[in-house]
Amino acid sequence: MISLVYILTGTYCDAISGPCTKSIHRHTLMIITEGRGKVHSMDKQTEVMPGNCFLFHPGMEVQLESLSDLPLQVYSVEFEPLPVTVQGTPRMAALAQGQVYPEHVSRMIQLVHLLHPVEDLCDEKENYSKHVLFQELILLAMKADTMDKEHRSIQAVDTLLQRLEQSVTLDYTLDQLAAETGLSTRHFSRLFREHTGQSPIKYLNALRMNRAKKRLLESNDSIQEIAGHIGFRDPFHFSRSFKQYTGVSPRLYIHLRKHTMRVASFQFLGELLALGITPIGAPYQLLDCRYYQGHVRGVPSIGNSVVTPYMDKISELKPDLIVTFNGHHYAEYSKIAPTLDVPWSLPFFERFRLIADLTGRTSVAEAWMESYMNKIKETQRVLSPLQDGDQTVSFFWMRGLPATFQVYYDVGVLYRDLQLKPPAPVLAAQQNKSHPFKEDIPLDQLHKYAGDHLFIVVSGDPESIRQFEQLERSKYWQQLPAVQNGQVYRMTEDWLREDPISMMGQVQDLMNLIG
Repeated sequence: MISLVYILTGTYCDAISGPCTKSIHRHTLMIITEGRGKVHSMDKQTEVMPGNCFLFHPGMEVQLESLSDLPLQVYSVEFEPLPVTVQGTPRMAALAQGQVYPEHVSRMIQLVHLLHPVEDLCDEKENYSKHVLFQELILLAMKADTMDKEHRSIQAVDTLLQRLEQSVTLDYTLDQLAAETGLSTRHFSRLFREHTGQSPIKYLNALRMNRAKKRLLESNDSIQEIAGHIGFRDPFHFSRSFKQYTGVSPRLYIHLRKHTMRVASFQFLGELLALGITPIGAPYQLLDCRYYQGHVRGVPSIGNSVVTPYMDKISELKPDLIVTFNGHHYAEYSKIAPTLDVPWSLPFFERFRLIADLTGRTSVAEAWMESYMNKIKETQRVLSPLQDGDQTVSFFWMRGLPATFQVYYDVGVLYRDLQLKPPAPVLAAQQNKSHPFKEDIPLDQLHKYAGDHLFIVVSGDPESIRQFEQLERSKYWQQLPAVQNGQVYRMTEDWLREDPISMMGQVQDLMNLIG
């Protein structure tokens, strides 16, 4: 039995053009019927349009303003609570405050039009008829949600995320996750991706793997126990999923986190050095870099190149870990020591973060990247003449002469970080997502790819030097504006590297050459 009814006391229609402040003296239902504007109340500002509804209690202040050429038309329905004489204390029916989201807003607008204006009619039946209409209106308002359906759905996803963080086990299917929110699988998946940037299953897997990482490092649990704890019924399935997610097996993940580790490096030497890891061996191809001087003193060569290892020397060194790339010699290396295989195709910063995360040196990597970006900003200020106007920059490796040369489309320091402008053909190639990082170009096309500033690499062998000197005397070379303006910069093969130590050195080279 109800203990309280609401009695209609008046309706008002306002056409608001400029800013307007209304003091609320009675309970008020406010409905926007025309125009577009904003409502400010309870320290919250809301942009409004026809169909938006608000409930305000006595003592509140509401500011309204039109945001269009047309007035903002607002209907206000005022009412008072009337206690019903029953045993006990009357209970105030639950009335929300602020914006509400009725299910049948069109009917509410229709009812407001029927109720306005409120008049004292002689016909008691007419008065009662209006009372009944108002009761329907107030019932629809009382039933209204305090948030719209989409907001409720997002809140359901938020609640699920909180539950997943606290969940003991994470053994869920997509349908089960959707059922937890009360949404259809399709609607749930869309909202989840919009909210987190990932699919539900990918997010759940990341949660599982991060929890597994923590337990691998902080507990003495077996692989089988950890698998069961995060919702895997099969430890082999867990190990396979863990490797897919991190790039390494659970056992290698633990191994990589050793504070002291003897590493043989067949790639990513600059990344390891920047992370404070000096390897016990590396191929000559990696060690022969002027940027590494002072970092690799005493490190023996264990191969001629990154793909031609000296297996006997590696075995003699008894490494704890071997680092390779793209699967090169993975099977042979794995017989000597646990082997970390990192894809070379990963973008530099992603690759560096991955190696740092796997070796437990994320904070070291982040500190380096902050230092590097500060260096980039400093260099951009010094090189501002290159960034003004239409000045363009090219990077060539003069290999393939006399028939061809190599143009580089991806030079991280120049294009990605310093954001220097490439010539039109290079820019066109960069805009193709599947473009190669370099390409052989016929020599007669040299002028098309040469920018106002030209960075070139000439290999140090006698034949490469002879071929380039011959090119310097040719018309192809002499007609280039960069040559005529003295804006050609001859670099070493160290500029072909992309790793933290080399990139910092390349930026300093630019400062010395042009700054």
